Amino acid sequence: MTSSDRYSVAHTTGPSGVHVGPTGDHTGVTMGDRFIVALDVGTTTIRAHVYDQKTVIRGTGSRRIELLYPMQGWVEMDETVLWQQTQDVIRDAITDAGLKASDISCMGITTQRNTFITWDKETGEAFHHFITWQDLRSSDLVKQWNDSYRMKAFNKGAKLLYYVTGKKRFLSAAVLRFKSAQVVMRLRYQIDANEKLRSRLEEQKVMFGTIDTWLLWQLTGHQVYATDYSCASVTALFDPFQMEWSGVVSNLIGIPLHIFPPLMDTSGYFGDCVSDLFGSPIPITAIVADQQGAMFGQCCYKVGDVKCTMGTGTFIDCNTGDKPHASIAGLYPLIGWKIGKECVYVAEGFASDTGRCLEWARSIGLFEKFEDLESMAAVVSDSAQLLCSCFQRPTDASE
Repeated sequence: MTSSDRYSVAHTTGPSGVHVGPTGDHTGVTMGDRFIVALDVGTTTIRAHVYDQKTVIRGTGSRRIELLYPMQGWVEMDETVLWQQTQDVIRDAITDAGLKASDISCMGITTQRNTFITWDKETGEAFHHFITWQDLRSSDLVKQWNDSYRMKAFNKGAKLLYYVTGKKRFLSAAVLRFKSAQVVMRLRYQIDANEKLRSRLEEQKVMFGTIDTWLLWQLTGHQVYATDYSCASVTALFDPFQMEWSGVVSNLIGIPLHIFPPLMDTSGYFGDCVSDLFGSPIPITAIVADQQGAMFGQCCYKVGDVKCTMGTGTFIDCNTGDKPHASIAGLYPLIGWKIGKECVYVAEGFASDTGRCLEWARSIGLFEKFEDLESMAAVVSDSAQLLCSCFQRPTDASE
């Protein structure tokens, strides 16, 4: 059976729900069974699961992500280590399931957002490590831009255009403010600071990618260069109203459009993992940003459905339907997922320091184990204050 045949079977079958069972359940495997691999690259852990057709986990592999702190406020990931860990967890999950790569129908990938890398188009050499979404090296630049006369003129011009045209894309632009967690200013900072990157950029020899793009490039043997709409939409370099990389923001900040990868649907055929990696080609058939993927997995398919995810940060996402929601509070609309003609938008509020706050609270003795938090939370009669704070007008972490 070819990789495309295996993908076709898996694609038409689809998941039957969101329940997952115990890991390492190898019982009842027959010749006709179909399995998929789900790769999840988070902020602290990278893991892979093998699921069967009943969405029972048959095998698991995981590694702790090694973060680098070269300077105060800088947070990086070594791309060579991440690449090796990616291969390891996929192999481990398949082996734990008692399977071979040829038994896998397809693979889906979800990743942390706004962590990016740039590399040379001809040599494949990275210009720098992954710069993560937690990195604050551009915080001064963010503040300079948000307080600049140029940005204020941009906001006022957009506001005037909104009053004249009534188009919501101008309303979003009127309240646009950059944040350190977004790619845009960290990329601008890196271009300014890295002479080799800047030189190759002028020669149009630079490739840019968030983790999903870079992993896709590596897994397919440097054959497929792309990202999906959900991953692109969070960078502040994407226009959700026009469904394309933003020429307006690119011109405003001075980042050429040719650096960005082509856009593809969240679900579809991206390409095959090369046979040399796992012993057989595995079709890659889905790429989605982690928070949007969590929303899809929690079945938030209707307008008004909301999910809350608590991990390194707290993220609250609301399904706003098939039209982008322009918020006067500064919540820029994101793409939840795009599958064929269906495109679902979300409004998102977040608090980025949840994990660090919990670690701090434990360090001063407020609780001993994270499991204790459940009983502590049950004492509180109302969580509205937490929800409201996530949807307040976002500010930069440095402010």
